[in-house]
Parts: sequence; C-alpha cells; structure tokens
Amino acid sequence: MSIWEPFKTKCPSCDNNKICYWVHSKDDYHETINQYGDIKCNNTNCHYYKYPAFIMEWKFECGNHGDYWKPNATNVWTALGMISSICNLSKEEKTKLFNRINEYEYEYEFDKKSFL
Repeated sequence: MSIWEPFKTKCPSCDNNKICYWVHSKDDYHETINQYGDIKCNNTNCHYYKYPAFIMEWKFECGNHGDYWKPNATNVWTALGMISSICNLSKEEKTKLFNRINEYEYEYEFDKKSFL
C-alpha cells in the first residue's frame, strides 16, 4: 500500500537547499510522493493523479536554474531523505529504491552505502 505525503523537499535537480512544497506547473496543484519515489499531482483531473510517475521521470525548476532540469541521483537521494515514509523504509526496501533510481542515467555517481 502506498503512503502518500506532501512533496516538501529540496530541489532534486540541483544543489539548492531551499525546502519547498512542489507544485505541478501544468495546473498549480501541489504534488505528493510515496515511499516508492512515485510523484502524483493532487488535481484529480490530472493524468499524474491517476498515473503517478517515478521521481526520475520528472523535471524540476526551483528558481535557481531558470528552466526544468532532470534530477540527478545525488540530489534525488538528498531530497528523498527528507520524506518520512522513505526514511522509515527497511534496508531491503531502500535497496530496491536505490536500484530503481540506478536504472536511470544520472550525472553524478554516489556511494550506495551512505544511503542504506
């Protein structure tokens, strides 16, 4: 069962450490995230409400970089570390999430041990 909570974290795409609630730019509705790293828009008429997408499939704009950037693994892990349902995952579940993130191409390499 998915546990959805407000997506309040730092930018998953850059080193900007400002914490904010993320909003879907298409309709200005807040986004929520679950313990599997899936994000959905809170607008019940939105495609991403019915079909949430994995964090690595989104692009983010925090005001620091002026346009939408793909996330990178290092910043994603830092951002996800601020989500309580993800912090409470078992080591096995975190490993699954790590492997899911690792399936995507990313800019920076990072140490798996520091996140498990």
